[in-house]
Amino acid sequence: LYKTFKSLKIKAEAFHSDLGQKEREDILLAFKNRRLPIIIGTDVLSRGIDVEGVDLVINYDVPGDPADYVHRIGRTARAATKGTAITLVNGRDKRKFDNIEKLIEKEVPRMTLPEHISTMEITHVEEKRPAHPRNNGKKKVWHKKKPKPSSPTS
Repeated sequence: LYKTFKSLKIKAEAFHSDLGQKEREDILLAFKNRRLPIIIGTDVLSRGIDVEGVDLVINYDVPGDPADYVHRIGRTARAATKGTAITLVNGRDKRKFDNIEKLIEKEVPRMTLPEHISTMEITHVEEKRPAHPRNNGKKKVWHKKKPKPSSPTS
């Protein structure tokens, strides 16, 4: 998703567990100070983060744990302000979303994507992943164990 936004020249940053603490703090500070309009985050971002003025959260996927949904959408509508949460749900996610509605004891209004959006293809520029520092980008070679010779039976 981040690569797609980047290829469309939409200012956004990815926020995930592979980032160092300093990188995470820098992204959050830029977001809080309105220098960064969009953060694309994993569940690492859903808890313990307090940013005023978040008025939209889009769940690209439905969390497996209904409590995670509550934490994700809790980023919006803080301190009696209004906010919107949109969750993209496909057929595979329906059961997970039903569990969310059971937890919050509320039916969430549904909307069907307009046809021009649901059939739209978005391409992005593929980038090579940086080499992992532990192995300098080299693939780990796995060797199969040779079978032990069978012992003669007496």
